[in-house]
Amino acid sequence: MKLKTWLSLATISVFFVGNTAFANEAEETVTPDEELYDTSILIEETELALTEDQMERALLLDEFANDRLSEIEATIEEGNLEEAEQLIEQYEEYLERLESELEESEEEQEASEEEANEEDDEVERVELPESDDNDGNEQGEDSDEENQEESAEDQDKSEEELRESAKQRTIKLQALLEREDLPEEAKAGIAKALENQKRAEENYLRAKAEKAVSDEDEDEQEQEKEEEEERELQEEREEEAAEQVEEENDKEAEAVVKAEQKQNKAEKKQQKAAEKAEKAERKAQEKLEKAEEKANKAKEKAQEKQEKAEEEAEKKQAKKAQENRQKQEKGNGKPNHN
Repeated sequence: MKLKTWLSLATISVFFVGNTAFANEAEETVTPDEELYDTSILIEETELALTEDQMERALLLDEFANDRLSEIEATIEEGNLEEAEQLIEQYEEYLERLESELEESEEEQEASEEEANEEDDEVERVELPESDDNDGNEQGEDSDEENQEESAEDQDKSEEELRESAKQRTIKLQALLEREDLPEEAKAGIAKALENQKRAEENYLRAKAEKAVSDEDEDEQEQEKEEEEERELQEEREEEAAEQVEEENDKEAEAVVKAEQKQNKAEKKQQKAAEKAEKAERKAQEKLEKAEEKANKAKEKAQEKQEKAEEEAEKKQAKKAQENRQKQEKGNGKPNHN
């Protein structure tokens, strides 16, 4: 319980009582006909007003309901049935307030869980770079989860405590209802209180069952969500792996194309060189053939010229020989028939 609650209660106790005797008397049941009763009720209401947590308020109301039931038993033992009937009405009011606080506590717990889940979802959507800060964030998330688990355990423990207290009150109410010395009006009030308490218990069990089903559905939805996220993550990984393989294949294909282009370029260059060499060789051959042809023609011309010269020389020699014969014949006076 918070420190300010205890300080306020201590202040009120001193203000109304003035000494520590009230503390000892408060351990016993204080009935409405005693002087300190109104003070005890005021202290209860003050303590309740200073308590903010819904479950703590529910536990206080449960404690106060037990006090009212003890007061009912005490007033019945004293024979003050009229006062007992009023206390039964107050007891029912406490049960109603207790039921309302439990509902609000359940709603508060659900809202807290939803808020925590939303925060977790928000954290998951934020992509943070890998660093030492992430380790701190993970530790913070683990701490939050531990706090949530502890809070849920405390909630369950408190609810179990309330149920056990309600069972004990039911036993007491049943015992009071079976008393033969009570008038019908008192029994009717006790029966109504017992019925209301059973109804509250049934409402609580039904709400717990519905919550269990709802939690189971949420767990299934959460599991389906996690499985879906895992599938999406797996698909993303597969897509990334496929893209990486495709990228590598593209790089390899590009390298092969470049190598082929380079080889084709080298082959073309080699082919051009071969064609150029062949063309040069062909030109050289043609030039050589032309030179040979020219040389042959010059040779033929020289031979023809030589032959012509020899022929002319022969003709000149024959002509000269003939002239010499004619001269000789003239000299001899005889014709030379040779």
